[in-house]
Amino acid sequence: MILDRSLVAAAVRALDLEALAGRRWFAAKGQPVASARLAHAFGLTATHALALVDLRVGEGSGRTERYALAVVADDDAPEGAREADESDGVWRALAAAIAEARTIPALPRQGGPAVEGDTGAVEAALVCRPSPGFAALWDGPAALVATATERPLGRDQSNTSVVLGDSLLLKGYRRIQPGLNPDLELTAYLSEEAGFPGVARLAGWAEVVTREAGTATVAMLQEFAASADDLYEATAEQLSALIAAPGSVSLEWATEVAEDLGTLVAGLHAALATPPADAPDLTPRLATHDELKAWRWDAHRQLNAAIAALAPVDAALAAELRDAGAQIAARASRFEAAATAPLVMRIHGDLHLGQILMAEDGYRVIDFEGEPLRPIEERRRLDSPLRDVASLLRSLDHVARSAARRAERRAGGPIEEPGLDIEAWIGRSRARFLRAYAEGLRRAGAPFTPDLDLLDAFEVAKECYEFVYAATVLPSWLWAPRDGMRWLMAHEEA
Repeated sequence: MILDRSLVAAAVRALDLEALAGRRWFAAKGQPVASARLAHAFGLTATHALALVDLRVGEGSGRTERYALAVVADDDAPEGAREADESDGVWRALAAAIAEARTIPALPRQGGPAVEGDTGAVEAALVCRPSPGFAALWDGPAALVATATERPLGRDQSNTSVVLGDSLLLKGYRRIQPGLNPDLELTAYLSEEAGFPGVARLAGWAEVVTREAGTATVAMLQEFAASADDLYEATAEQLSALIAAPGSVSLEWATEVAEDLGTLVAGLHAALATPPADAPDLTPRLATHDELKAWRWDAHRQLNAAIAALAPVDAALAAELRDAGAQIAARASRFEAAATAPLVMRIHGDLHLGQILMAEDGYRVIDFEGEPLRPIEERRRLDSPLRDVASLLRSLDHVARSAARRAERRAGGPIEEPGLDIEAWIGRSRARFLRAYAEGLRRAGAPFTPDLDLLDAFEVAKECYEFVYAATVLPSWLWAPRDGMRWLMAHEEA
């Protein structure tokens, strides 16, 4: 059976709306889906299609959010088509369209499937293009991408990622928002123009162009590091083993990863801080007073939101955070106390150990998408690089405490003589990271140096955000911001 628009629309009408609301990639967490309507469909092959579906979410009239869904023809399905599983090959078909530089018009509302190359008026088009680096990443003709082995990436993500032939990774963005996705924008700049080695190289992309919403990023094709490990998990497991090890482990040896990360992030920020003159969207500038004020007020809002979110979940912890509120607010006031205006530039926006891969030939920073719940243009705004630094320092704190909990759980209780002192590891890791970061910026000639007071303000603001996230999404994670904030309150200076 050949897919046409009517079959794709039937598959959309058959969607389980309650199940959709529970998907990892569904942005409106906790809100119902009232309806699903097919906006556009693109035939990737005779039996595979990419559908753009408008979901009406929220109570009452609600609002509309657009998502990408994979659809496959299926003679056994009552409608003749259904939402595809990751093993059905739709995402591989999209990767093949990227490799072959295809432009695919939307399936017409009347009649059969549209024909590629049709120059008649269409409501939308899927524009797929390989990058200049594609040939170096794919060994063979572009047409062979369509026959490559395909498997899910296997990581918890708000998007869908599949591995093709152990050399390419196709990331399909599930929520489709107008504008250039910063993940594609920054990956392209860092890998193709800046030549930054600590990022997975770009292989291609797909964008949808519609009459009603303009251009939006649909997918990115990039290098896949086959032997790479998630740095959060790798670090947590290593530290857990060191804690349980007999004797005493060298603190300098155990904190080498922090120095490596300082150098990595310095290189990333130096590359982002020195774009070419013809890239105005990447050009750094000094922060305005209004921005500094907004950072302070945002930190206050996060604190108030954290206390409110904690109250029904852990009243005692909410009271503890409320008691520390004046101290936290005083630390956040450092945003407006800077002696000179800090630099703002493009940053990662959500940098933590889980966004870094450890490969045999070095580290790879991934997922430059920022916070997916925010609009695209907000995620592309200039911001302080110290926001990235603060996020990563909080991640180092969290991974160390996670490792200690793992070690005790596996030992069946507290370890009387741990091989590694976690509190000492946290302190030494911070020191080595910051030293390597400052030195890396200096060597690269970056136009800024880290302001430790400003960094401290970003850290307390980030930990307040972690309280909100844990209380509303993952209450079992509350120990991380609790212990992290206690550490920050006990250590006045960054």
